[in-house]
Amino acid sequence: MQAWTLRALSLLAAAVLVACGGAAAPPGVPVRVEISHLAHGAPLVVGGDTGIATAAGDSFTVSKLRYYLSNFRLRRPDGSWFTAAQDPSSSAGYQLVDAAKPQSGQFEMTGVPPGSYTGIEFLTGVDEARNHAGAQTGALDPLHGLFWTWKTGYIFFQLEGHSPQSASPGQTLTFHIGGGAAATRTVFLPLAPKPARVEARVRPVIHLHADVGQLFDQLHTVRFATLSSAMSAEASAPVADNAAAMFRVDHLHHEPVTGAP
Repeated sequence: MQAWTLRALSLLAAAVLVACGGAAAPPGVPVRVEISHLAHGAPLVVGGDTGIATAAGDSFTVSKLRYYLSNFRLRRPDGSWFTAAQDPSSSAGYQLVDAAKPQSGQFEMTGVPPGSYTGIEFLTGVDEARNHAGAQTGALDPLHGLFWTWKTGYIFFQLEGHSPQSASPGQTLTFHIGGGAAATRTVFLPLAPKPARVEARVRPVIHLHADVGQLFDQLHTVRFATLSSAMSAEASAPVADNAAAMFRVDHLHHEPVTGAP
């Protein structure tokens, strides 16, 4: 067989491998996200009795803080996106974070293609498609206690606690935010000053801080004498806005991918 024929066959075989997603395509890499909960820069103590001050002069304690994050994306320098996979048959891609359980704030986005990424984006809450999808499992299992009804769907953000300024009986604070798309918020955080770098043997670990000390001050000032309990998207909108704004990137570092060739 002539040399040019062999070369043509080799090129054709390589093209078929790429087109079919064969060995020529680089494998994806898991990118790790770690969330720490703070109160004005100090570690948040869930169930503690030391008051957390607000800018308006109120104070509060936190007995429960849980929330959902979903629809994760990473932005490339050219403005295009990698979207983390979400499995309709499982809760993959949906994270239930419990501030009392630090491990719940540590998770991975899998299958990220090698390259540079300049920002991370996610949704606070559960998107409409899954909010009303019926009985589900894993992080979306109703047994976690963050599910209202089949019609209303999930509680996206739950904060309970106490404040001496609260107008509620027992000076309680009860913010259960959910019910549909009006209660979700999109959070975008730039990865700066240097982008995250994903390689076959190297992955970024993105460390986020969620500062509950800013939960009632960020975009809206919330006074507990007038708003100490909210369980609808409309009533809790100021807290939902502030909750989305309490996230920031503290730092990122890179580490070897375990088991990489």
